[in-house]
Amino acid sequence: MTTIAVRVPYITAYSEELALHPLAFTTEPEATDEVRLSYADAVPQDWMYGVLWARQGLHRRGRPEWKVVNTIRQRRCMLRLLCQVCGEVAADPVDSRIPWVLADDSGDTSTGAGYTNAPPTCARCVPAAIASCPRLRRGAAVYSVGSAAPYGVIGDVLRPSRDRPVELERNVVISLDSFRRLEYALAKQLLVVLEDLRPAPIQHWPSI
Repeated sequence: MTTIAVRVPYITAYSEELALHPLAFTTEPEATDEVRLSYADAVPQDWMYGVLWARQGLHRRGRPEWKVVNTIRQRRCMLRLLCQVCGEVAADPVDSRIPWVLADDSGDTSTGAGYTNAPPTCARCVPAAIASCPRLRRGAAVYSVGSAAPYGVIGDVLRPSRDRPVELERNVVISLDSFRRLEYALAKQLLVVLEDLRPAPIQHWPSI
């Protein structure tokens, strides 16, 4: 078995990328309850799919936070179908199908639920993805995917209070049709539905 060097995946957050910006609920006549979560200095780019997104830097300075995903890079990978390890286009240049690596253990419900927060992985980075993730090292399943479509977000749900928003739920799944909950949430990761999944046995991938 060839030893695979562990590298820092493209979607991994770095310690100096954390951006702390005060949150507040602001009046929004078009919102369900006429209020929604916002930043004090909010700009239109802070929202996508009707939900406020966590702000983070993109400079990759500091130490890698191995258990933390950079919100912006994760979302970019999902929308542009970029590899979570190298950040390049993940699709096969011949047939346009997309390699996707998912944890294959009892704690993962991605394929059963129909959605996942794990971005794709290009063919050349499949070994590195498995080497850099403890869950994938315990068990990984590789698929060839036809397409992916946004399903929802993983985020924190807050409620208004006199001083500042109060957190009610952390890291919960919110579908994109849950409009009211989205208006009260701070999104951290994008979830997508994977379509036309075809198993690609790990033994077919060299160096794993």
